[in-house]
Amino acid sequence: MADETRQTLILGTAGHIDHGKTSLIRALTGVETDRLPEEKARGITIELGFAPLDLPSGRMLGVVDVPGHEGLVRTMVAGASGIDLVLLVVAADEGVMPQTREHLEICGLLGLSHGVVALTKIDVADPEVAELAQVEVEELLATTTLSEAPVVPVSATTGDGVEAVRQALEAAADAAITRPPRSGPARLWVDRAFEMRGFGAVATGTLIGAPLSVGQEAVLFPSGRTARIRGLQRFGVATDTAQPGSRCAINLQGVGLDELARGMLMVAPDRLATTATFDASLHWLPHAPARGTDPTAVELLIGTAQFRARVAPIGEGGLIPGESGFARIHLDDGVGAFVPGDGFVVRGFARLEGGGQTLGGGRVLDTAPPHRRRSDPALVDDLERLSRGDMTSGIHIRIARSGFGGLSRTELRHQTGETDEGLRRHLGTLETDEQITCMGDRAIDTRALETLGALATRALSDFHDDEGMRPGMPRATLRGALPDNVDRATCDAVLDRLEAGGAIESDGDLVRAHDFVPRLTQRHEAIAARVRADAMIEGLEPATAQERAQQLGVDAVEFRELLAHLERDGSLVRAPGDLWFDAGAVDDLRRDLTRYLEEHTEIGTGAYKDLIGTTRKFAVPLMELFDSEHLTMRRGESRVLRRTGTSEGK
Repeated sequence: MADETRQTLILGTAGHIDHGKTSLIRALTGVETDRLPEEKARGITIELGFAPLDLPSGRMLGVVDVPGHEGLVRTMVAGASGIDLVLLVVAADEGVMPQTREHLEICGLLGLSHGVVALTKIDVADPEVAELAQVEVEELLATTTLSEAPVVPVSATTGDGVEAVRQALEAAADAAITRPPRSGPARLWVDRAFEMRGFGAVATGTLIGAPLSVGQEAVLFPSGRTARIRGLQRFGVATDTAQPGSRCAINLQGVGLDELARGMLMVAPDRLATTATFDASLHWLPHAPARGTDPTAVELLIGTAQFRARVAPIGEGGLIPGESGFARIHLDDGVGAFVPGDGFVVRGFARLEGGGQTLGGGRVLDTAPPHRRRSDPALVDDLERLSRGDMTSGIHIRIARSGFGGLSRTELRHQTGETDEGLRRHLGTLETDEQITCMGDRAIDTRALETLGALATRALSDFHDDEGMRPGMPRATLRGALPDNVDRATCDAVLDRLEAGGAIESDGDLVRAHDFVPRLTQRHEAIAARVRADAMIEGLEPATAQERAQQLGVDAVEFRELLAHLERDGSLVRAPGDLWFDAGAVDDLRRDLTRYLEEHTEIGTGAYKDLIGTTRKFAVPLMELFDSEHLTMRRGESRVLRRTGTSEGK
């Protein structure tokens, strides 16, 4: 009985054709992984085969049996992409062969560092030949990621050593860590698709990321089609929920078999976005040809998908045999949906010296790379930091380079594959450290906000210099002075920061520098003095603003700004009808009117004109002015004093 308390690991086979991989798996599991008639007839594995392997402790491994033929390396990579540890098979009577070396290189490129080497066919190999084969294997392993893997002699035919292989796999499983992600979005690279009568389309693959359950929706990339999970099998057994690390068969509702194919990626909805370009860490194999800084055409193998692509080195150097660096990868024949950390292999289109076509491989670092020159040192620096795998730092890098626009949580989720809970945690840490500011659904780098603050302050200062008599800059005008990609929420956040820091003040929709006092130029002071003097002479029979502007030869718009300034400094009082009265004359009238109403209770229009000593042209605007000040209120054709709390006139 499998131990369900420990995470299920996926074991993949590797090795040269006809070295006994499938026979050994059959001896270990009792399952025949060759399922196609052609495979059985030829005695070789062509497609991926699968089987559960129960270990002595009760732990279960999911086994992926991959083909060893040189022409089927793409299928081998498809299987190896989802495994946690490897069972490398070498025949004792033949020793290390070309595909042994290429499979081992691929294991290294995909980051596989735990496993077991089975030295098979010891029952038919000459003892001295078998001993030489073991030495050759150990020498080959010494400089690889599997240097610590034990070499176990075994015969699948006689059973000799099978239990020792099982024990060695137990130890390797205990030491291994889960390599394909057990967190993030639920993902399954489709390695096989078929149709079951009465059930419909079925896709199989290894589940990584989060669990999947019956009834959930899933999106198929690159098509974007959505399907519903109708049924699930985990290692051939029906289940309601499959955990990551499981070999799954998924019955899909809503798509037909013609819409499914190997190489597709099934993902939980709204978790990833497609891309045709990504930045990656890349190791160029020692026997691969050197390449300069120009893009190199390759075949890219990632998950179960394959693409025609171009690899362009990032930094000053090119692709140097045996060295690692960074590269920008452009897909030429489609788009894919990837997560940082996904492993890939690149192959050439001609055989290399020593056999095989594998050139190198690496890991996805950035699925939404910035538009920068590949020689830009800042790009290299960002990729160095992203390669360390610190998610909090990676999120900050992405937010910082987004500039004034910031990034939404959806964009961050698509670019990182992080869960909503994980994003909340990382963003909270960055905000606590004052590296970012979250504004609703968006996050913006603190340095970008500071830069925007400086731009806003400069725009405000320029406005005050040009419009010194105005009390402040309209908020909408200030927003328009900032870069086009700054939205309203970000602008308001910038102004809030400036106001909290005491740099600016706001009054309704107007914004001003904290030390700004409206002022007049020498020319405006002269005009203002003339306006004040004329207003005092005219008293309660002033000229209109238009008439005054014409008399003084001043632009109408400029003159209105000056009148507004004089209203604010208390020199003038504005009344309906575009009339501006001397403030002293209005104060005198207000006292006279109050005294009159206290004695007579109400005042009609005729009495009002007599009190003011002027015509209806000026009396009515003044009556309306005092109504707007809540000194008086209209009752019929008369005015009365407004009393607090009264309902008169309503």
